[in-house]
Amino acid sequence: MTVRGPAMTGAGGAMVEVDGEPIYLTGLRAWDAELEGRQVEVTGTLQLRGSTAGPGPGGMPLHGFDEETFALADPSWAPA
Repeated sequence: MTVRGPAMTGAGGAMVEVDGEPIYLTGLRAWDAELEGRQVEVTGTLQLRGSTAGPGPGGMPLHGFDEETFALADPSWAPA
């Protein structure tokens, strides 16, 4: 699948915003400074990732996503 949108880096890693929703890129923690905020075109295999948040040891909350998220596996990208 190929998507196009602004390159953004959030707490969950590098993403592209498409129709107001983040699509994360697996394996990429942050965009390079020259791409951050610019329009990019990203191609990869679309995955639906389940929630990763939940109680940890002793009932303390774990970091993670509290809802399902989309991600592109094995992504490749270029400025749009």
